[in-house]
Amino acid sequence: MIALAYTGKTESTVLLEEPETLDAELVQKEEAEAKAKAKKARPGLTMFTDGPRTDDGATGYAVVWKNGPSWVGIKTHMGYNQEAYDAECAALARALESASRGQTTPERITIFTDAQAAIRRMASEESGPGQKYALQARKHIAVLRKAWPGYRH
Repeated sequence: MIALAYTGKTESTVLLEEPETLDAELVQKEEAEAKAKAKKARPGLTMFTDGPRTDDGATGYAVVWKNGPSWVGIKTHMGYNQEAYDAECAALARALESASRGQTTPERITIFTDAQAAIRRMASEESGPGQKYALQARKHIAVLRKAWPGYRH
């Protein structure tokens, strides 16, 4: 017998009046080439994300970046009712949030992730899984764009 319970909580989604386009360069590389590219110095802020789901069903994500000579980051446990896809989407949104809340706005942001589906989700305005994180990402992109001098809207 399977019993389902409704707790009375529902999730609502509010669409942005003027959604920000992702306007990102998506680069897909084979693993060895991607690892080599990740080690190279580049202008601006470089971040790495991952959002795994463990064998016992726990999900979470991590976002890391270099701050001077040290690595800093954020890790978040999301619980047991999520998929790895949700964690990967949440990680991308959190990376953009961290970048938008920095002391200074980087001239460029590079995010390395192994989640191609999550990247594609960030570019979509459609409802469905990951929409909450795509909308969050777009809000942070809007904040970053306002801070970039000379950005064309």
